[in-house]
Amino acid sequence: MEFTSLIMANPDQKTILIDQAYKEIKEICKKFQKDSGSSDKEVKNLLRELASLWGIEEEKNKFGFQ
Repeated sequence: MEFTSLIMANPDQKTILIDQAYKEIKEICKKFQKDSGSSDKEVKNLLRELASLWGIEEEKNKFGFQ
């Protein structure tokens, strides 16, 4: 699966979608952590691995991942 950039008439719409996705991912991670008993570090490592699938080094840095 490959993602392409979104071109929207309203730049605020993109910001809203990014914020919504962030909230949804955060909830998914919380549920995963609760259900699996994973540590914060394990969840962060999983997110790093997922981000690396798209080569998004700058995004990882943006959210404080090392």
